[in-house]
Amino acid sequence: MMTKKITNVFAGVLLVVALAAGGYWLLQQAAPDNCRICQREIHPEARAVMEVAGRREPICCARCALTLAQQRGKPAGLVEVTDYVSRRALKPEEAYFVEGSQVILCERHEPLLDQTKQPYDRIFDRCVPSVYAFARREDAEVFVARNGGAVLRLAQLLEEVEPRP
Repeated sequence: MMTKKITNVFAGVLLVVALAAGGYWLLQQAAPDNCRICQREIHPEARAVMEVAGRREPICCARCALTLAQQRGKPAGLVEVTDYVSRRALKPEEAYFVEGSQVILCERHEPLLDQTKQPYDRIFDRCVPSVYAFARREDAEVFVARNGGAVLRLAQLLEEVEPRP
């Protein structure tokens, strides 16, 4: 009789643990991927990949990698960007970048408030000015005509962040 009770309690605990693990797994599948640098959502049209300590990490945008490189005084380590139009992976060296457009996918929509509930003025945002990659120069120029910004190549972007000897 006592063995049956212990077995039932153990089975109940095992069931609760299994349900909790399954629920956690479902939440992880439903939640959007977040950038490990800035904790913002990774949008499919702005996604980039950088190499950190030999590991490839998906990040929210190329600007996040460039800002991190500038802060650390090390090369950006940008190994992949995403074409804004097709959402296909590109080598950064092959891409045309639009910097400084009015479109900022990584922008926080909720304001940061101080103790008196007044919004802070934004002084720094690691994902601004925006940088989006395009496979074709024509697509980048159409985007600029609609949203502003400038078309640059990777070397031009890196000039502002790469450490100088």
